[in-house]
Parts: sequence; C-alpha cells; structure tokens
Amino acid sequence: MKRKIINVLLPLPFNQTFQYLCNEDEKIELGDFILVPFKNKIVTGCIWENKSKLKKRLPKKKIRNIEKKLNFSPLNKNNRDFIVWVSDYTMNNLGATLKLCLSIKQIFVKKKIEKIKERFLDLSSDKHLLTKEQLNAKQYIFNKINNKKFSTIVIDGVAGSGKTEVYFEAINKCLIQRKQVLVLLPEISMTTQWFDRFKKRFKIDPLLWHSDIKVSEKIKIWKSVIDGNSNIIVGARSSLFLPFKNLGLIIIDEEHDQSFKQEEGVIYNARDMAVVRAKISNIPIILCSATISIETKLNILEKKYEVVKLKERYGEAGLPEVKIIDLVETPPEKGMWLSEEVHNELKKTIESGNQALFFLNRRGFAPYVFCNSCYKKILCQNCDVGLVYHKKIDNLICHHCGYKSSLENNKKNCKEFEKKCDLFLYGPGVEKIYEEIKKKDKNLNIEILTSDVMQKKGQGETILRKFEREEINVIIGTQILAKGHHFPKLTLVVVVDADFGFIGGDLRAAEKTFQLLTQVSGRSGRSKLPGKVLIQSAMSDNLILKKIKEFDLNGFFLEELNIRKESGLPPFKKLCSLMLVSKNEKKLNDFCRKMKVNIEQSNEFEVLGPAPPFISYVRGKHRKRFIVRCSRNKNIQKFVSIWLKKLQIPFDLKISIDIDPYNFS
Repeated sequence: MKRKIINVLLPLPFNQTFQYLCNEDEKIELGDFILVPFKNKIVTGCIWENKSKLKKRLPKKKIRNIEKKLNFSPLNKNNRDFIVWVSDYTMNNLGATLKLCLSIKQIFVKKKIEKIKERFLDLSSDKHLLTKEQLNAKQYIFNKINNKKFSTIVIDGVAGSGKTEVYFEAINKCLIQRKQVLVLLPEISMTTQWFDRFKKRFKIDPLLWHSDIKVSEKIKIWKSVIDGNSNIIVGARSSLFLPFKNLGLIIIDEEHDQSFKQEEGVIYNARDMAVVRAKISNIPIILCSATISIETKLNILEKKYEVVKLKERYGEAGLPEVKIIDLVETPPEKGMWLSEEVHNELKKTIESGNQALFFLNRRGFAPYVFCNSCYKKILCQNCDVGLVYHKKIDNLICHHCGYKSSLENNKKNCKEFEKKCDLFLYGPGVEKIYEEIKKKDKNLNIEILTSDVMQKKGQGETILRKFEREEINVIIGTQILAKGHHFPKLTLVVVVDADFGFIGGDLRAAEKTFQLLTQVSGRSGRSKLPGKVLIQSAMSDNLILKKIKEFDLNGFFLEELNIRKESGLPPFKKLCSLMLVSKNEKKLNDFCRKMKVNIEQSNEFEVLGPAPPFISYVRGKHRKRFIVRCSRNKNIQKFVSIWLKKLQIPFDLKISIDIDPYNFS
C-alpha cells in the first residue's frame, strides 16, 4: 500500500513539525489528532502546516509510520492560528504552546470516552429588572454581538453597579444563537456567589475548567468543546486554550486581576491573549472591572477599546464613607496594631447587627522574626527572604518555597553574644489581628480567610457561606477577599496597613495598591445600609490614598498614565524580562557577563542589567535579570531572539523570557 508523508506537531519543547507516514488513501486533514511513535513512547500529535526547517525531506524508509488517527473533531484554523500567535509572541516553542491545548495526558489514551451530557440551557423568560444604565450597556453590547465582528467592549462600573447582570444578558443572547461562550474568572474557588447567581439566572450550572477539576470530567469537557456541544465554559486562565469549535463570545471578569498572568512555563497574560483569540475568531470580547487596568484605560483613550460605564450602585446602595486614620498622629496602644477608632467603630457595627471585614495582605501571625540581641532576621535556608511565624501551627514558614521550621530550632548560638538567640516577633499578620480583636470581645464569631485556608477543600467556601448567613460577625483576610463578594450586612471595612503595597520597588506598585484597596473598599455598604471604610496608614497624605477616599478612579489613572509616560514605562514602552536562574552563582555571573558583551548595540532597544531581582535567591537557586525596553511598535521578540542565538546556554542554567512582565520580585 502506498504511503504519504504528513507533518505532525508534537506537544513537546520543539519549534518544528516532524515527518510521519500514513496510508495514501487515509482521510487526514490539518488539525486532525493522531498517535505517533516518538523515541520510545507513543504520543499525541496534531497534523500541522509544514514548519520543519529541513531543506529536503528524509527518505521514506527512514520515516516512521503513524499508529492511528484519533476519532476527534480536528483542531480548526482559528485554534491553530491562536497557538502560533501565542508561541511567536511569548517566544515559546510551538510544541510547548500546543501542549496548553492538550493539557490532559489521559485524554487520548483512553480506549472509550463517555460522551458528555449536552447542556442546553433552559433559557429563562423572566424579566430581569435592569437600571437605565444597565439597559443602555446591554443594548450597546447586543449591537456589537449582532455585527458578528471583532470588538473589545469594556464594562467600567463601580463596585456593586451590576456589571455581572449586564454580561449575563450578553451570555443569554449568545446561547440563544447556540454559540459557545467562555468566561474567565480570576479565582474560581472564591466565586461561590457568582455561581449561585448564574444558576438562579440560567437554571443550570456552567461547565467548570480549572486545576482542581477531576481528570475524568476534564476529558468529557475537552471532547464536548472540540465537537461544539458545550455552550458555556467558566474557567481559570488555562481554559483559554480549550479547542473551541464555535466560540461566539469571551468575557474576562475582573480584567485587572494579576492572577490572569501565567508566571511559569509558557508565560502569558490570559487577558491579553483572550483579546487576540477574539480577534482571530472575529468575535466580540467583554472586559469587566470596577478598577480597570492601566493598559485597558490607555486602549480606551486611544479608541482601540469601546467602553460602557456604570457609574451608580444598583438599587438603594450608595458609595461608602472612606476615612484615612493617620497612625503617626493617633498610633495604636503599645503592642497593638489597630487604632482606638477602629475598635470603637467595630463595636458600633456589631451592636447594630452588622458585619465587618478586616483586610491585611499578610498571612500568618508575624511577618518578621528577629534576634533580640543581634537584631538579625531569621531567614529561609533556601531563599533570601525572612520566615513568617504561623501561630496556629506554631511554625516558621517560607512563603516562597514552603520550608518549615520551629521557633526552637532557630534559637541558635547568637554570634554577637555567644548565647542562644532571643527571638522576638514583629509586625502583624492576619492571625495577630484575629487575636487582638478577640481580646477586646471574646464573644465575637471571627474567621480568617487566606490562601492557606483555601488549600483545604471546601473550607474557604464554608467560611464565605457562614458570613453570608450572618453566622460570622467579622472576617479577616488577604487579597482574596477583594473579589466581587456581596454581603448585605457588611457595613465596615478596615484596611489594617495601607502602606504595605508600596514596599519592594515594583513599577506597578501604585496601580496594584490602588486597585486592591479600592476593590476591598467596595465590599462595604452594598445594600441600603450605609457603609464605612477605615484605612490605617503612616502616610496619610499619600496621593493614592486620597484618590481612594474620593473614589476618583479616573483621576488616579490619568495621573498614573502621565507618570508612566514621563518615566518610559508600560504601557507607553514595551518591556521584556529575561530571568537567569542557576544553582551555581559563579556560573550565573560569568554567563551574565557573556550575555552583556554580546548585546547588539541599538538606538531602538535599551538593555538594563544584569541585576538581582528584589528576591535574588529562591528555592536554592540564584537569580539575575536583564530588562529590554523599546517603543511599543518595535519587534522586541526579534531583538531578543537574535541576541540569544549568539550564545550557548549551559545545561544547568535556565532563561525564562517574559514579554510584558508584571512581577518584578
């Protein structure tokens, strides 16, 4: 039987296709999935355009045969084009990017796959009461959906203005048209209220896609998506790479959220890649936030994105009163971290039958542990960071590598005084605030909600449900409490330490802090009950805090844009971070010097570094960083690619490339 040569892309770290043989009469088209031998394994491949750099084909006798064609719908052109675009933009191998689409190893090796029950939604005919603002926003978005063309629409609305209800209307319209809809949420595990609202609106649960979903369920969802059966997928950033057959709308809720940025492997920003995916598919995309990102704000000003505004809270709710408490003028009692005014307001709140939220972005009991004799900080053995004391488990923990140690084990001989270190704890964590509030009133029902709690299955959701049912008076937590929760009896929000976000020299510190504190403040007074926000700060005249107090989002963003423009920072300039990591510090430094020598001199590209990041030693490895900066219209990927091609990278040294970096720690 005659054989023909086909080109196959494998989900492996290669930037080329591989040649295989199949029967000449076998019906195989681009995007089809096949099983092929590779080295001593059988792997899944996808029929692809010829990306091989071989000048001429291998003789047929040296080419291996495919195992078999898999009985799935092919990966359509929109999906393939998206994979190519992401690969080129992020400077990752094409195969590594394909792997994001084929992230379930078991999906192709099961002999029999149960067909997922098709979820046709029982579309509700109920009249959903919308405000005039919401109706105008709905109609504007409907017009864009009817155009059946690419457009980026931003729903820019204050906290509690009903942004979700507006995009629910858009979802409903697409589902009536039997189109697939993708909704990206930043923290799936923290959005129980969102799912409650969805089920109430559509009378059914959406399909979920995130890391905690069972593999068996993922297999069903993957096949259903590529066959075009599933109507709506709600997921984390990885759901963006699902092989949609009939995608009609993408929605990015909380588009400003940092968790949309993938920091390992193929490094990408799911929000930005979603806009590209929508453009390739020629469909609308909705970005939604109460505190839009700087990049989105600039795109609106430059008329690249369209915007609908929701300026008023839904129903009788008004914006909360915000007060900044100057900790320099009115410091807390010695050994305490909450001012007397905070304690008084909390007492009034509880006595009136309402609830309070305390926000502090520090897990554990005390973030700093020192020796009382030599004043040296107790550091992690694997990282260049201090250990954090967690009183609940009586352990010191590194929040970067997970290293644990007891207080007693760290009472080593103090070099200064030849005796055991006398350790003392400094600074407040959420556990310390819990203890302080509890001392004032032992009868309060208080819970802590952090990522540590969320790792325990169902525990975080249980706490939120209890708070919703008013079984808890006070909730204390980190930034996960800033998400879009709605608690009618929550009238007091306390920001324990507003200054913490400015530590570390992050170029996005102002934006991140403003967004976080504004989002937290927005949890207060979301019903007809008036809300109050108390912000503790030792820098009460800080301009950012003043903008938060006035809820002047537009003023902050315009001022921040001016600062970024004058400083030559994103979004006016393009950045690329090259992080070099190695266990061998000397080898790392030597290679950095070699890289610096091989930089191609250019007036269009500026290379900064090498320099250690804010944390230079993590998980037993040393780190150095280069930053490349250029104008937005320049091809930074090409410059970096030419630079790296001059170098032979040692096997025990890794370079991670991050286009448009967010994290500088």
